[in-house]
Amino acid sequence: MKKKMVYLIILVIAVILGILLVWGFIGGNEAKSVGVTCDTGIGDSLCWKWHKNALGQFQEAIEDMADKSNG
Repeated sequence: MKKKMVYLIILVIAVILGILLVWGFIGGNEAKSVGVTCDTGIGDSLCWKWHKNALGQFQEAIEDMADKSNG
């Protein structure tokens, strides 16, 4: 019974680490975009929290205006 519990704990930890790693890669790809800044992470390769900076907000506003004028 103890062995199963240890394996379960190891499995849960491995799944959590895997999710964090995948989220970091997704954020890293987002942070490489122009107009996006990584807040929490390791460089631009692993990023867990990011936001649009002033350039990104400006680009989004231009795209919104273009969408409204087209349709």
